[in-house]
Amino acid sequence: MTAPSRRASTDAAPLDTWMKYGRCRETDPDLFFPEGRGGAITNALKQAKKVCGTCPVRALCLDWAVTTGQTAGVWGGLDEDERIPLRREHIEQRATGYARCIDAQELIERRVAEGRSHRQIGEELGVCHSAVGRAWRFFEAERQGQAAGEVLAV
Repeated sequence: MTAPSRRASTDAAPLDTWMKYGRCRETDPDLFFPEGRGGAITNALKQAKKVCGTCPVRALCLDWAVTTGQTAGVWGGLDEDERIPLRREHIEQRATGYARCIDAQELIERRVAEGRSHRQIGEELGVCHSAVGRAWRFFEAERQGQAAGEVLAV
């Protein structure tokens, strides 16, 4: 199994904020991505989780793994099977947040006109700023489509 790139970063946790503090940096990366079957893989997973148990950025690591959809290895002390429910929950929350933003189009447009950032609007609505950004891009595309339709109708 090939380890996912450790160079990726997201708004959830930019690369330079947490990866350089992980206990995994002091450990062979293969420990977190064991190959094989049976007892050997079980022991490697236990050892990797033990390293994670003492890590000061464990929660950030887990959040990053769930947010970016890491499907292999141990991240934040959980293996891929243990992260599945968290990933499903994350996907459901993103869909719900986006739907809430679509319903709040007028509010979002007013706040943007007032100079508020997507992050501030997201905090106000109780959704992730990326949901606000996706909804904003949808609103913009919708406006551009209407403008193009108006020109064609003339």
